[in-house]
Amino acid sequence: MKHAALAVCPIAVLVVVAGHCAVVDGIARVKAVSDDVCSVVSASIVAKDGVPVKDPLAEWAAMQQDDARADGAFLRVDFSLAPEAGSDIRCRAELPMPDKWDGRLWGQGNSGYAGALPRITSYVAEGTAAVTTDLGTRGITDCGKSNSKIWPANVRRDFNWRATHLMTVYGRKIVAAFYGRPCDKAYFFGGSTGGRQAMSEALRFPGDYDGIVAGLPDNNAAVSEIAVWHLWRQTHDADGRALFTTNDMRVVANAAVEYRAGKDPAPYSGNFLSDARFSEADIDGFLALAARRIPSLSSGDRIQRLKALYMPLVHEGVCYFNGYAPGTYLGRNMSWMGIVNLRSYLMESGMKGVVARWKDVGWREINGYLREYAPEFNACSPNLSAFAKCGGKLVMVAGWEDQTIPPAPVVDYYERVCREDGGLERTKEYFRLFCVPGCAHGGGAGRAMTGVPGGATLRRQLVDWRENGVPPKSIPATGPGRTRMPVAAYPGLFVKEASGRWVERTVRRGVDQIDERCLATECEVE
Repeated sequence: MKHAALAVCPIAVLVVVAGHCAVVDGIARVKAVSDDVCSVVSASIVAKDGVPVKDPLAEWAAMQQDDARADGAFLRVDFSLAPEAGSDIRCRAELPMPDKWDGRLWGQGNSGYAGALPRITSYVAEGTAAVTTDLGTRGITDCGKSNSKIWPANVRRDFNWRATHLMTVYGRKIVAAFYGRPCDKAYFFGGSTGGRQAMSEALRFPGDYDGIVAGLPDNNAAVSEIAVWHLWRQTHDADGRALFTTNDMRVVANAAVEYRAGKDPAPYSGNFLSDARFSEADIDGFLALAARRIPSLSSGDRIQRLKALYMPLVHEGVCYFNGYAPGTYLGRNMSWMGIVNLRSYLMESGMKGVVARWKDVGWREINGYLREYAPEFNACSPNLSAFAKCGGKLVMVAGWEDQTIPPAPVVDYYERVCREDGGLERTKEYFRLFCVPGCAHGGGAGRAMTGVPGGATLRRQLVDWRENGVPPKSIPATGPGRTRMPVAAYPGLFVKEASGRWVERTVRRGVDQIDERCLATECEVE
């Protein structure tokens, strides 16, 4: 009889075998977390982690190198959130068994348009609890790959800031219910859209997390949208026909690296750029080199159009974007890559055939978008004082070859925070930026890596900073020949001497500044 009873109760088997008699009670408490906003859909023991699959939302190759598998049972909790009518926010929490838990909770960011749940089991493998969300966009996206519908205001609120905060609130409740005590510390890791989630949390809910990693962050979100619109305009004629081939754009990118080969130090020279900030004279120089490789680039106004991609985008004295990074692989068909809220705004404004009529979008539409949509979408206020006062620590990572989230606006944002704080040294006490040479965005083709480097290592460094007071002086990345390469905190640069020793130098600071009306951020939320 005893064996028969166990056979029909696999959770009990796991509990008895593992010696955790409190697990069943913990699961019951987790299910009781449900309320008017939250519905716990399921809470069950997973006996063993399945084979890791590629994240359907992004190609974070650099992060996935650190992806680990759980080697034992863990609790998986699926729950949904409905803060208002029409909201449908799916979330998932995964928790190691009580004897393996390190006392921490990690929030994991999403990417693209979201709409599906990222994998978080690697956190369990490290002995930590984790929670993530689809940001409430399942009904209007196809795993982040399409965006053919107008986004209702409530869905925008969920995507822009609310889903991440509520995921955190209820993730904490689930942790406390299962373990019988709250987490000791909570951290957040996100890249791209997840980087914007990270910065939204730091700005709008500074008490949610003790430490945050914002990788290749879309926090200057409206600027990222405008940049892609600008890219399309410069690479297409008035009738919407493409002016450049994919090979043209690749030759242009490679010309920048070739042009700087004689000036860049080892090991960057000839491999990728140590720093993608070019003067106007240098932009002219590498484009002239590209035209020697493909003479047809000199015809008509093609060189001027290419130059416009790397120079600040200024209209009537307003800087809307401070330029793509030379060396970045810019696809001529990137017209919707990264476009989220702008497309929805245009469709809501009556441009139903907006894909075909992209060429008709002008400054009137851009400025309307900045007024009506962008402030809730952005997460780029330079005032991080509340997060700093809470003891929070923040690591931000930019890629010098990022084709989707250009690095110049990220550097601009960091410089603004430094000014707000009263200087770089004060900012570095709680917030550090790392600019990674050769690093592209998910879905791109960086010369060194694609995606946020060293995911597991970055997480450990953040914990060490917050809990032990040891700030990260460098982060690990990939160098030539897949070798390890240290990346210094901005404005540092590690250079490799002939002896093989890495030595840190200080590089210049700053970029052209974007106008503040493009960066407006609503931090007071309902």
